[in-house]
Amino acid sequence: VAISGITSLNSDQAIEMAADGICRCFCGDRARRDRLDPGVSWGSTDVDVLEEIDESPFQAPQVAGRISYSIMADQPLRGAPIRQGELWWLSTEDRVDQVSFSLHVNGFSFELEAEQCITSVSLSPFALVRNCKFQSSCPNLNLSDFKIFKVSLFTQGVCYYFGVKGGDEHEAEDLRLRWVLDVSQVMRVVTLSVFPPFNISCEPLVLVPSTARRLMAGYLLHHNDGFIVSVLYCELHPHSEDKAKLAIYENEACQTPVMDIYVTERSICCEKVGINCSCFSIEEHQFSTRTLAERKLWLRAISNLKVKLQNRAPIPSMEDLCNFRSSIKEHLATIKPARAPSDPLLQRCHWRPRHAAAVEVRPPPLPPQGDSSAMQPPTPLMLKPRLPSAGEDDLFGPLATIQSADPEASKREPAPLTTQVPPHVLSIEQQANLPVQTCSRSSKDCLPAPAG
Repeated sequence: VAISGITSLNSDQAIEMAADGICRCFCGDRARRDRLDPGVSWGSTDVDVLEEIDESPFQAPQVAGRISYSIMADQPLRGAPIRQGELWWLSTEDRVDQVSFSLHVNGFSFELEAEQCITSVSLSPFALVRNCKFQSSCPNLNLSDFKIFKVSLFTQGVCYYFGVKGGDEHEAEDLRLRWVLDVSQVMRVVTLSVFPPFNISCEPLVLVPSTARRLMAGYLLHHNDGFIVSVLYCELHPHSEDKAKLAIYENEACQTPVMDIYVTERSICCEKVGINCSCFSIEEHQFSTRTLAERKLWLRAISNLKVKLQNRAPIPSMEDLCNFRSSIKEHLATIKPARAPSDPLLQRCHWRPRHAAAVEVRPPPLPPQGDSSAMQPPTPLMLKPRLPSAGEDDLFGPLATIQSADPEASKREPAPLTTQVPPHVLSIEQQANLPVQTCSRSSKDCLPAPAG
């Protein structure tokens, strides 16, 4: 496997990729400004900016509750294919098969003609496409003739590798560039389709005191778990002492808080590197914006807060907040919102947080009245591992053993079992002959001992 940058038809359009954990290929590790923006017609090599699309005046939406979508890859593909062609599918390190590839408005499918097998994959906002290069370890497979790109569903740990061939290297690069742009355009359309219409706001809500120190706020996609994303309203607050805060609400009314994410000088905030990818992360939280320009704005604002935290800047005053908001508004004036499809291209679902199952602990039964065992201390509760029955696999592994701290203990013979009672422990018969003890205190003065 080798590291390689990707060069398009023009020599000044070089895109270097950064490898991620689920990618077995090596890509470049230096991030540059992505020149392959998604506002292009299908299969066109001309580059435009998707954000620069005129649209009708904004109308405030009425979003109620929490909006969540499923990002499972088995959702049905919509409409007729918008592009079809022959690609090479790299299923393993030593196998390359020619497939018929069909690109739809919300995903893709490919058919392995030799096995009559069709694979369909619906794309989500948390997916990316990028170029890569392989060096196969198989001596019978030469991948130098292929120009390879990958489609990664990185939140689900799934990755597909495809290659193209051309008459010469120049033609193959052109063909790969067209496929990569078209797949990235599908991802942008799917992402835009699930956002409600909104404008990023810098002004606090008069009736909601918790928004008084708002710097900027807007909808972001948040990855909840492996298969569900939510459209949440995120509000960035300035630094205070040793941290800044990203307050997250169900919607723009800011009446139902979901969680707070705190940003410190050591917090890891980075973008996901892919062609036209609008995803970024704050620690373990994965987010996606509508456009690349909005992602740049969010990361720039968070980066500025981290710099202030590193320099131990004082808590900003109200005048400072006004200056911060003015700077953000100037940048917002240069961003034109993208036109979203009227119909979400992901299936709507209901978000239910997972709660830990309650465990009921019952006390041991009390001995009957008059039984001599009543004089014995209660038997402590013990949790015993379930032993596998005959013919059943041991799912719990070997039982733990207690080892003595004495290194010579394992060499000595084990002590024989005996029924001899230690001298300081009374037998049952001796305990039964003990005189009855009385107490002068009332029952109100005797409090139970704390548990444990």
